[in-house]
Amino acid sequence: MEPAPQELLADLYGHDQDAHFDTMQLREGMAHQMPPVQLDEFIAAVEEIGDPAVDLETATSLLNSIRQSPTSTASPARASGP
Repeated sequence: MEPAPQELLADLYGHDQDAHFDTMQLREGMAHQMPPVQLDEFIAAVEEIGDPAVDLETATSLLNSIRQSPTSTASPARASGP
């Protein structure tokens, strides 16, 4: 079972609920926390919202949506093969 988004983001955001991180900081901070494909999808989702940096609530929401997306290449529920 994969860790919850809050667990993945806890090291980066810590106890600072008001912290904001840009995509470079997120990529560096999360590189050891998730597979590269999922990290790429997460960073793309952050970039799509158009803000230069995101808070914990936004990052958690985006990570949740990536993991629940049936089209996500990082989703374990995605069917593979022909």
